[in-house]
Amino acid sequence: MKTDEMPTCEIDSNLLANFEKYKYFKTFSCGVNVIDSYYKGSLKRALKSENINAIGAIAPSKEVVGFCTLTLSDIDKAMAQNGINDSNLPSRVPVIRLVMLGVDVNYQGWGIGQQLLMEAFKQAARVHKEIPIKGIYLDSAPSAVSFYEELGFKKIDEPDINQSTPMLLGIKVILKAIAAS
Repeated sequence: MKTDEMPTCEIDSNLLANFEKYKYFKTFSCGVNVIDSYYKGSLKRALKSENINAIGAIAPSKEVVGFCTLTLSDIDKAMAQNGINDSNLPSRVPVIRLVMLGVDVNYQGWGIGQQLLMEAFKQAARVHKEIPIKGIYLDSAPSAVSFYEELGFKKIDEPDINQSTPMLLGIKVILKAIAAS
């Protein structure tokens, strides 16, 4: 993380309910084209349609400077076994899917991505209390694999045709991370 004075950001855990309160700036750039395009062209529409939930990092100017989107999903048992140690898995393993995570380059290096992920962990834990899930699944951009590995995510398959790497963080690890925070 940077050592200069950290910009203040509020973490809004429910952009789905609050998305109309904020500004979405046209110059958003996290350095990953597909995420930048999603932020600029699809994020508000997906929230308005209630297709996903999102967590936002909100600058004092009320601009969304970072976000992650979540939905329920499932993955194949064979893939899940590469990321979690559980011998009693169903053929389709229930997970929270982290679809997109991006922080504008002007706000990167301040731990905002980690704050967004911690809130995603808390949401996953709340879901797990009601309907058991096995973890958080994501497809990582090549440039973000090491970031996710540092947080405990495991590669569960080879990169796909777009070079996205499937990764999984088990619910037990998530619960420990929450307890330690």
